[in-house]
Amino acid sequence: MYPQNRRELRSCYSRAAWALMAYLVLMELFIYLSYIPYFLGAYDLYYSVGYDEAVNAVIVFFPGIIAFGLVLRPLPKPRIHGKPPKAKDVIVCLIVAMGFLYIASTVTDFLLAGTETVDYANESVAEEPFYMALIFTVIIAPLSEEFLFRKLLLDRLLFLGDWSALLVSALFFGLFHTNLYQFLYATAVGLVMGYVHIMTGKMRWNVGLHMFINLFCGVLIGYLPDYDWVWILVELFIFFTMIFAIIYVLIKRPWRRFYSGPMARVTPGEKRIACFTSVPLWVCIVVHLGLSVYYIRI
Repeated sequence: MYPQNRRELRSCYSRAAWALMAYLVLMELFIYLSYIPYFLGAYDLYYSVGYDEAVNAVIVFFPGIIAFGLVLRPLPKPRIHGKPPKAKDVIVCLIVAMGFLYIASTVTDFLLAGTETVDYANESVAEEPFYMALIFTVIIAPLSEEFLFRKLLLDRLLFLGDWSALLVSALFFGLFHTNLYQFLYATAVGLVMGYVHIMTGKMRWNVGLHMFINLFCGVLIGYLPDYDWVWILVELFIFFTMIFAIIYVLIKRPWRRFYSGPMARVTPGEKRIACFTSVPLWVCIVVHLGLSVYYIRI
C-alpha cells in the first residue's frame, strides 16, 4: 500500500533514516566490542593482520544487513522493469563513475585544504597485504554496500519515483562512510551506481562496476611503478574521465529515462516537503556529518 497523504509520505523518508541510524548504532557498538581482546590481553589477536577488516565485515554481513533490512521492510517494493545493458553502456557508466569520483575528490581536496583529513579507506588499504585488500576492498565492500544501498534501500524507495530514490540512496551512501573526505565522492559514485541499478534492475552490474572502481582506484594504483611516464599516463586518464563524465551528462541527460513511479499523482513539491520536514532524516544527516567532522585530524 502506497502512502496516501503527506504524513505517510514523510514517514517513509523517516524510516529510511532510521535504517541508516540503526546501522550506525550497531557499527559503533561493534567498534567498542572489538576492543575486548585488547583489554583481555590478547594483543596478538587485536593487532593481527585483517582483524579490523574482519570486524567490519561482521558488522556489514550480519547485524548491519539484518537491522537495515528489517527497518526498511514495511516500505512498498515496486517491481523493477530493467533490461540487460550493452557492453558499451557498462563501459560508459564505469568511465562516468570514475570521472565523478575524481571530480568530487578534487573538490574535497580544495574544501579541506589546511586540515589533515585523509581518505581512511585508501590509507588503510595501503597498509594491508595485497590479498587482504582484494578480499575486503574489492570483494566484500562492493557486495555488501551494493546490497545495502541499492538492493535494500533504493528498491524500497522506487515507489517515490526514480529521482527521489536515487538522490536519497546516494546521499545515504555518502553519509554511511562517516568521513568528509569520502562523503562527496561516495555520493557521486552512488548516483551512478543507483542509475545503473534503476536501468538494469539487477545488482550484479553495480557490483561488477563497484569492484572494478575499488580495484583500480583503491588497490592497484598503489602498486604502480614509480616512473614519471606511468604517473603522467595516470593523470591523463583521470583528466579524460573527468571531462568525459561532464560532457556525457550534459549531452545525453540520462535522467530523461527516469520513471516518476506509481505515485505519479504526488507532485514533486509534495515529495520535497515530505522529505525536508522529516525530523529523523535531518537527525541522521546531522549525526553522520557530525561524526565525519569529529574524525577529522586537525
